[in-house]
Amino acid sequence: MATNSKQAQPTGKETDLFYEDRFWEQYVGKNLVSDPVTAIVELVANCWDAGATRVEVTWPDQEAKTLRVGDNGEGMTRNEFYRRWGGMSYDRIRHQGSTVEVLVGDSVRTRKVFGRNGIGRFAGFCFAAQYTVTTTKGGKRHQFLVRKGRKQPLEFQTLGSTDAGGKGTEIEVEATSVSFLPADTIRTELGRRFLTDPSFQVVVNGVKIAFEDIEDKGLETMTVAVPDLGLTIIVKIIDAQRTDRTGKQHGVAWHVLNRLVGDCCWKDPEQRSLLDGRRVEAKRFTFIVEADVLHEAGAVKPDWSGFEEDNPTYQTINAAVQSAITKRLLEVTKEKRDETTNNVRRAFTHQVRQMSLIKREQWNTFVEKVAEECPRLTENELKSVSGILANMEAASSQYGLLQKLHDMSPDQIDDLHKLLDEWTLDMAKLVLDEIRDRMKLIEELRIKTARESTLEVQELQPLFRQGLWIFGPEFETIHYTSNEGMTTVIRELFGRKDIRGSGNRPDFAILPDSTVGFYTYPEYDDQGGEVGPAKVVVVELKAPDVPVGDEEKGQCWKYVRELYAKGMITERTRVQGFVLGRTIRQVDREERTEMNGRVRILPLDFEWVLQRADSRLLKLREKIKNAPFLREAGLDKFCAEPDLPEGELPLGDQEVAA
Repeated sequence: MATNSKQAQPTGKETDLFYEDRFWEQYVGKNLVSDPVTAIVELVANCWDAGATRVEVTWPDQEAKTLRVGDNGEGMTRNEFYRRWGGMSYDRIRHQGSTVEVLVGDSVRTRKVFGRNGIGRFAGFCFAAQYTVTTTKGGKRHQFLVRKGRKQPLEFQTLGSTDAGGKGTEIEVEATSVSFLPADTIRTELGRRFLTDPSFQVVVNGVKIAFEDIEDKGLETMTVAVPDLGLTIIVKIIDAQRTDRTGKQHGVAWHVLNRLVGDCCWKDPEQRSLLDGRRVEAKRFTFIVEADVLHEAGAVKPDWSGFEEDNPTYQTINAAVQSAITKRLLEVTKEKRDETTNNVRRAFTHQVRQMSLIKREQWNTFVEKVAEECPRLTENELKSVSGILANMEAASSQYGLLQKLHDMSPDQIDDLHKLLDEWTLDMAKLVLDEIRDRMKLIEELRIKTARESTLEVQELQPLFRQGLWIFGPEFETIHYTSNEGMTTVIRELFGRKDIRGSGNRPDFAILPDSTVGFYTYPEYDDQGGEVGPAKVVVVELKAPDVPVGDEEKGQCWKYVRELYAKGMITERTRVQGFVLGRTIRQVDREERTEMNGRVRILPLDFEWVLQRADSRLLKLREKIKNAPFLREAGLDKFCAEPDLPEGELPLGDQEVAA
């Protein structure tokens, strides 16, 4: 099918990008551009961030529709205006810092700012599609028109620049798009948020906001007794009655001589845990503590940036006040906690019904306590914790795990969480159990090889049966098993009258001066049938008073010859013999080979074996010597002060017999 080359193409104008009005709702949030309370709060917060001490608000009504918000803050130069207003993702903290200097009386104070992303400057669009900004700094006054754009988010127009004294910024809007709230309501809303610092005055239509502007249901006075000092402290509680965009305008503010000390914030650790910045209450409540007595006690720092933390009067008053505030916050959040705990109870009705009355009461108490003391937990997280507890009731270890978690530091809990993210519990247990078993085996070997009793050699042989891996990675396979047939041949070689207690241990032979065990790895034919041993490991342990020399190596070779003669091994079988003792004669320390290298007999002393075992476990002995399984087995003292130097010993460095 032919394509019409003359088909109409879209013009450049039709393909241009443009911005719908919904862009602003998505970029700054719906409330900022549609809710007049949110918008005026943001505009006044901008004045706070500019270092102002006085803000004049002209609030419009049905007749006079001009909104003005002016301050005596630091103002802006022409370049600063374009940089700050024109940066769509302007980072206030990076460009201007997190604080601003404010002149209060004769001193300069540092004030923490509310803003970070600079979106408060768009609050004027709640009232109209454009507004003017008049700002003065450095002897120059500039006026700009700011309006919503179609091809770009913002359009600017410079209205004029003149010489002028003073400093500050004023935003003016001819309001067109909102229903007007009474000025009294605006004073109430601003009072709920900006009465924390007496040096920051906000005036609405000529009337300075004060505590009297806050409606009765939004202001409460609490008296806190401090019996140790024989006085009471007044705390004013302001409830904004709605959730603000952030919690930075809320918290605990301390007033001394009608002046803010430090910042208004949630500083107390218990309150920070109870009300982090994401919770509704952190964005609603403000507590103003009136404590002139702290000035008399010398508790206020000279720059009013905070209190002297070691001042005893401050410590006593702070403890009483913070406790009272925390108690009040718990009361405020109780209704929500009750709803959450009831939902949790309903989720575990079946499991709880199977508990005894006492256990059921304990479970209910636990759920309530966790909800109270861990308020950051979401409902789903509380369900998870409560479900774990219900499962613990059915587990044999019951609450032992809870105690272990309680004893952990926050970093350890994070590490446990990471471990369970990277490993399944079954996999981690498999690995850790193997490490535990090998560590216990090494320490048992260390204990028993340190003793003089010949009988201990009999106790060592079963341990080496489990510890063939010590001799090297080629012995890791589980296919090595004790060969009782070979053991019987060696018993018969020595005669039963010389064997002590052999009937109790058919897996190894107990000889007059040693024990010997045989471990084989089978060889298979093409059909998968066993055709004899592919490899044999002979482990002979000599009594402590028997030094290992050529004669002892020859005895091991004697065993191999006997097995060969009896048809227990073939010409294809490879034999590795280890003759272990406390000492090795210097001249006989070399490995002995027979049958063209198919038989190798290596003398080793116990110290070297233990060094080899530590090395095979990547020197974990020193790293986990305080592990509970070592302490419980009474092996920790052998880990605490190792008798051997670090590192593996070459054969030439083994102990030489006298």
